[in-house]
Amino acid sequence: MNLALVKKLYGSRIALMGNLPTTSVMLKGSAEDVEKAARKAIDDAGAGGGFLLSTGDQCGRDTPEANIFKLVEVARTYGKY
Repeated sequence: MNLALVKKLYGSRIALMGNLPTTSVMLKGSAEDVEKAARKAIDDAGAGGGFLLSTGDQCGRDTPEANIFKLVEVARTYGKY
């Protein structure tokens, strides 16, 4: 899903959540990949509020702990708007 487009079309009427790929980024990616994807999601959908940063589905049991912590760190430091 293109978060920026959905935010533009519907952002004033709905809340958006997610869009960090569960497998390619959270499970198999590096902490840097998580940071890049999380910052992009915030950039694409955060302005004006109504966006909850999260994975696209869930975090699998083998998701690296470093990736989960990185997601929380990015949300705390970059997600304030």
